Amino acid sequence: MTEQIHPSEIFDRAEKLKLTGRIIYLTKDPSLIRKQLKGENLSDIPQGELLEGISTDEIIPNKACLSYTGKEEGHLGNFVLTGLRGGIIQPADVAKGNFQVVVAGSSFARGSSRIHAPLALQEAGINIVIANGERIFGENCVNCGIYLLKPNSNSTQKLLKEGFISINEILEDMPEISQNIMREGGLLPYFKALEEEKISFPQNITSTRPMTIAEKIIARKILNQDGSIGSVAIKPGDECIIEPDQYYGYELQSPPTRQALRTAFGENIRVRRPEKISLHNDHTALLTDESSQTQRKEQTLFAQPLGIKVFESDSVKGAPAICHTKMLEDHALPGQLILGNDSHTCTLGVLNSLAVGKGALDLAGAIAYDKMALIVPQSIRVNLHGSLQKGVTIKDFMLQFGARPELKEKRLGSGRVFEFGGEALSEIPFDEQIKLTNMSVELLGFSGIVEPNEQVVAYLQKKRGMTEEEIKRLMISSDKNAKYAYLFDIDLSTIEPTVATPGDTQNGKPLSEIASQNIRIQKAYLGSCTHGTPEDLRQAAEILRGKKIAKGVKLFIQASSIANLDEAEKQGYIKDLIDAGAKLLPIGCGACMNAGPGSTEENETGIFATNRNFPGRTGKGKTYLASPAVVAASAIEGFICGPKNLETT
Repeated sequence: MTEQIHPSEIFDRAEKLKLTGRIIYLTKDPSLIRKQLKGENLSDIPQGELLEGISTDEIIPNKACLSYTGKEEGHLGNFVLTGLRGGIIQPADVAKGNFQVVVAGSSFARGSSRIHAPLALQEAGINIVIANGERIFGENCVNCGIYLLKPNSNSTQKLLKEGFISINEILEDMPEISQNIMREGGLLPYFKALEEEKISFPQNITSTRPMTIAEKIIARKILNQDGSIGSVAIKPGDECIIEPDQYYGYELQSPPTRQALRTAFGENIRVRRPEKISLHNDHTALLTDESSQTQRKEQTLFAQPLGIKVFESDSVKGAPAICHTKMLEDHALPGQLILGNDSHTCTLGVLNSLAVGKGALDLAGAIAYDKMALIVPQSIRVNLHGSLQKGVTIKDFMLQFGARPELKEKRLGSGRVFEFGGEALSEIPFDEQIKLTNMSVELLGFSGIVEPNEQVVAYLQKKRGMTEEEIKRLMISSDKNAKYAYLFDIDLSTIEPTVATPGDTQNGKPLSEIASQNIRIQKAYLGSCTHGTPEDLRQAAEILRGKKIAKGVKLFIQASSIANLDEAEKQGYIKDLIDAGAKLLPIGCGACMNAGPGSTEENETGIFATNRNFPGRTGKGKTYLASPAVVAASAIEGFICGPKNLETT
């Protein structure tokens, strides 16, 4: 690891972690944050006064990530926390403040898997975070050498009271894998120590038991100390080293991956299984600035000599597909365990695979050692019954479901796999089922996975030319008496059109309530890895056919792959949308992550069929989330409404 990724100064010779810098409390009161930035020190801020749900977009805004190629010393540190709630913190404020500790409320660093968040904290001098952090951020902190401490733990209270604590006391609160990664100085040194038998593989002693789909897939992939693969059973909390079936990444997170590999191996980078790897130039595909071009070019130059496949983009069509869509169409298979360095890797669970979003250093570990570290998660079972009402979509379900108090306030989904099943699945089109797994991470989930159903079989028959027998042989079902952390039975007929208000995907409100407020919009957007299928484009085209978008509104549409675009063009959907005044964009992540046309400007309001609307995520303005039909209807009327409004005008 480089000093930037794992700074040795956090350890002293007495093996103690010392408070040598200041503490910044991220409070709900912006004036208290400003006072700290001006030099005033606070102490003992009650948990209830701390900001909750701070996203990685707020910790390090997309614009800072997009302009980072790995060569800009101090760049990320200068922009740390500048996305916080509309710009409370200005560039370099934190870096100049001599802060060592960040204290925040629950659900810290939700959203993206970007390693840039902990790297930015480190560059600004911060090596301790006291908060209830979300899973991917916590793993990234371990890999980078940042201490993520529980607010009310004994070790945290001792550190704050006495100003120092032994590192062993802190590590004892962590899982054994995390302890060993930090003691070895990072994930790659940890895997190296495993292969050299300096430390032992985690020992699995779980006896035979009924298992969920996720547990079964993990159990089949466990690496044992004797070199064998697989275990008869596992249970939540078991610590494992896994051999993934496939792993993939993209240009935005590529610089830290390359940096870690070059630190470990120099220019003779080790690649254990190149045939398992794919890299994608998709996240910046709609951008032409120098940094974005550098990110794409350097990823390709890195990968080609190593025999790693890169999916390139061009200035006209963009990428061949958004990476998750490309994996769906051509690579992932039922029963596989897949690692991706993006939080929406969970999308692939729609194929009955377990797809795990992790950080850039986890991808480096997979590239070099064909391994990933994993702690077995609990699962939540979601049984879907009945049928959606006309005009209601699975996006409406996910927005309504995610807003339930037990998922939003109590965070029951945090770090757990959402397993979707029930007889309704076989009637839900595959393109709609994608929303179930893609948006599981928006419910704070570890991942999402769909049980075997006829729609998945039909998709793989069409896309891969596989036989029904071949597909069903790969599929995994949960055991009858498998244990779940929670069980939801959902009657889909009770779902109504839903809109998420700005700031969080879990801010779902009934469309009827939002439509009554006459909220004017300037931007409407349909695309991303969530929406960009022929079905999404059909839903919008049916609303817009023969109509025109309102004056003062710009509607942007986007397919998530060339194959999806070709199908939508063949069916006439693209023509209908363009005739109505929509602008067709190239393929790539685009405005979903403020990386292309359609992003909201200051004082603008947007209605997006995408997955995430954290502050700053889709631009400087306010973004509401909704289904393609609601986006299309809103573009026609100029304010947020549903198709039913068009019937009365």
